[in-house]
Amino acid sequence: MAVQATTIASELIINVEDGVNSQGNPVIRARRYDDVKPTASADDVYAVGQVLAGLQDKTLAGIQRRDTVDLEEV
Repeated sequence: MAVQATTIASELIINVEDGVNSQGNPVIRARRYDDVKPTASADDVYAVGQVLAGLQDKTLAGIQRRDTVDLEEV
């Protein structure tokens, strides 16, 4: 059985450090940006993430992209 995957939605997630917990480990908070074009390249999404992270007061902990994929049998 062959399955075709089609990306139908994407989301940009910027993780920032928001202080420390009682054990001294950093607390990570996610800033989510919906409606990223599914056809946008990873380089472009990362570049936008870096620009948005530069506007944050918090320290950048990571940039992620989350895709929603529609699977169908072909």
